[in-house]
Amino acid sequence: MRFCTNCGNKLDDNAQFCTACGTAQPATHDTANNGGNGLANNSGTFAGRTPSASGITPAIPLPGSGVNGTPSAPVPAPATAPVPTPTSAPAAAPMPTPAATTAQPAPVYSNSSATSPAPAPAANAGAGTEPAGTAIAGAASATTTAVRQHTKKRLVIIIAAIVAAILVVTGAGFGTYKAELWGGKTVPAPASLGIAKSKKTHEFTAADVEQSLHAKGFKTTVTETFSAKPKGSFINYRGIQSGKRYSTGNNPITILSSNGPGVPKGTSGQPVQNVTENLESMGVSVHYYSIVVSDHGPKEGTVVASYPADGQPVRDTKTGIEVGVAKRHGGIGYDVLGMTKDKAKSQYEKAGFDVTVRPRFSSKKMLGKIVDSQPKPGTASTTTNNLTLYYGIDASGFDDAVEAKNIFADDNSTGSGEPSFPDGALASSAAPAGGTYCTKAGKCINLEQTPDVNGAGMDLTTSESDPLIPDDTPRNAGDDNLIFCDAQQQPYCSKSSEHYSLYGQGTGAFELSPTTDQYAYMCGTEVEYNSGSPQPSCVNGSASGRPGGPMSGASYKMGILYDYFPVGSNVKKVVDSGYFDKAEVAKAKKQKAVDISRPFFIRRDSSLYDKTSASFSDLSDPNPFTPAFGTTKKTMKPVKPAPSDETAYYLVDQPQLDWSQLPEFTITKASKSDKKSGHKSNPKVKTKPAKDATPDEITAAVGKGDFSPIAGKYCKTDGSCLQLDKKGTVTGIPSDWKDQSTSQLHLAGPKEEWGDDARNSVPNSPYLSLIGPDSDYKCPAGTGEELCYNSGAIEADIQKPIYMMYVFKNVDTSFWYNGNNSYPSPGFAVGDDPDQPPAKDKPYLSFLSYHMNDSPRDHDVYYLTK
Repeated sequence: MRFCTNCGNKLDDNAQFCTACGTAQPATHDTANNGGNGLANNSGTFAGRTPSASGITPAIPLPGSGVNGTPSAPVPAPATAPVPTPTSAPAAAPMPTPAATTAQPAPVYSNSSATSPAPAPAANAGAGTEPAGTAIAGAASATTTAVRQHTKKRLVIIIAAIVAAILVVTGAGFGTYKAELWGGKTVPAPASLGIAKSKKTHEFTAADVEQSLHAKGFKTTVTETFSAKPKGSFINYRGIQSGKRYSTGNNPITILSSNGPGVPKGTSGQPVQNVTENLESMGVSVHYYSIVVSDHGPKEGTVVASYPADGQPVRDTKTGIEVGVAKRHGGIGYDVLGMTKDKAKSQYEKAGFDVTVRPRFSSKKMLGKIVDSQPKPGTASTTTNNLTLYYGIDASGFDDAVEAKNIFADDNSTGSGEPSFPDGALASSAAPAGGTYCTKAGKCINLEQTPDVNGAGMDLTTSESDPLIPDDTPRNAGDDNLIFCDAQQQPYCSKSSEHYSLYGQGTGAFELSPTTDQYAYMCGTEVEYNSGSPQPSCVNGSASGRPGGPMSGASYKMGILYDYFPVGSNVKKVVDSGYFDKAEVAKAKKQKAVDISRPFFIRRDSSLYDKTSASFSDLSDPNPFTPAFGTTKKTMKPVKPAPSDETAYYLVDQPQLDWSQLPEFTITKASKSDKKSGHKSNPKVKTKPAKDATPDEITAAVGKGDFSPIAGKYCKTDGSCLQLDKKGTVTGIPSDWKDQSTSQLHLAGPKEEWGDDARNSVPNSPYLSLIGPDSDYKCPAGTGEELCYNSGAIEADIQKPIYMMYVFKNVDTSFWYNGNNSYPSPGFAVGDDPDQPPAKDKPYLSFLSYHMNDSPRDHDVYYLTK
């Protein structure tokens, strides 16, 4: 067994070179095998030369083994086969190994090739002396060359192996990278995900994209944003590009999901030129109006208000988006909002206004500050000096806000100069809760304040239709009023009698429910009322006309219920009391907690109940769907859903504006800097003239304050004429209508319509109901419908806005004549010229009184001429 002298590699016994590092190895001294010649080369001779006469073979030095050719130590040549004796010379006797090493003269190496013939030994070569020659040098050269060739060949093999390994690894790596086993994954465009577009919207949905990305191993988060695409549609990814590779690690991919068109959060406070492009990309119409600000208010051209409010979705695509832009002018500055109560009162009293302050629920940040006014904030100078400012309150201010003697301050029926209400009497209507309320998903309900039936105080109604009482059901005055306590027979209730209602529990919260829901019931499919007097009995679902007795086919039906929580109310106490359904409470706890810094209400959702009606046999049986108002103890079914950030309807911190009364704001053309930044000027919208526009198109335009489709000259058959301009202003009013006045017409709202069946709200009706602004109500006390009717003025002392009807061409109005007063009809009396109705081939305008109008007649109407 042998080992390399350089690296220790294991070798065969006869190996001349190391198979690992290529180093030449010393020969073994086997005299038997070498024929007594010591070391021999592979061919049995010393590169063509014969042994010396002395029989001693000089050692072959290794490279670098000595200085100037002198080896530092003799290195024997490797032993291989025996060297045969030349036939011409006698065999030399074996040379015994000397006992002591004797220094030998250094051999002389030739530069000649290893294949050159070796010269004959010198004649005088003495014993023990190696003659100079080339044989050994040739052998050394050959050995060195062999070592180098062997080493080079081995190096080539090693390099080739390494290159091959690299190619294998690279190829495998490329294949696994291509297969997305490492190095991230490609974020695909929706079209390459293999998902289908929604059949309803023809868009990819954000939910489908998210699910597909999860399948590829990505983490995701979904952010809703406003856009022209339908709600739930995929818009794009945020901050990344589809088709690029991204890590599937901890950073989630943000998917932008459309929330439909809306006003992006942060629009208010921006220069209007900075927001036009974004707003006009929503796919709905956008209108800009001037809103008055004071000299200390926002800079002119700043967005100060919008409809819908900042951060809210569009509610009506026909109305679109309305934007209020600051403009300095006299009047009620929009910047009054947010002022402290005392500062605002002082500022406007100095300006000559007679100021009244009233409370209204507000967010925590607006407590004690102005949240609304009448006339509305942003209104230009008016003829009235009366100004009501509403300031923010929380739950602690509710009792004072609804105390009857404060609400009905003008009731002086006792003649004592003081309101005729006992201490502790509460006005049943929660007027301070007025405002617009919206969920995070964009569902909105208006709680509207209106003058009550007594001409004092404020009623509160809802914009939501009551499922219990159909819209066409006859109503008594005040039936739709939302109440929070027992006040069926009087306009107030007693705080001390509210033992079981939510208000009576002292948490600051209270219920709101329509008055009619407290005593309405179903007899079969018809609505009946339990007014306290003897009622017709319901027998087999039909009113029998027989008072009293057992009832059959009668049932209570679930109606509207809002659970209202002002700022400062104890939400937890109400939830812990069991007022809300336990399963719904558990569900709400998994959702984001409700924001108690803002007023909100929970709308009872009938779709969450298995049963929404309950049969009864006697009117004394308690209604399980109405609150326990008054002293009657009963159990209302637990409310669903429970409060959470998802279920709450939050108060919108922006007053409701009458946009139709605001002048248009003209956006100047974009400057060069605007063009570079991509801003756009307000686009000019072409409006169809009346001869080309459909009734629906006319209604939509007029509803937005654009009277272009119906603007023009209108004349009677006697040649008298009037002019209607593009903004709705009428000139040339005849003397017999001078008791009415107008500065600008607008499409009458639900509470302004005469007849309640104009096309304003009833599809396919043949006419539009048009009325002048609220500021055209004038009376000795000042200006405005609310003020005039609450001031005690008699009807004859109140000057009202002008009232007109616009009748479309080529519509059927035959039911207005010959005594046929069927629907849809604005309630005309039969005209004195029933055989002379107006012509149908052109539209016309007709003046209306506020009471007892005759049907339009040919000689009384104003036809559009040009």
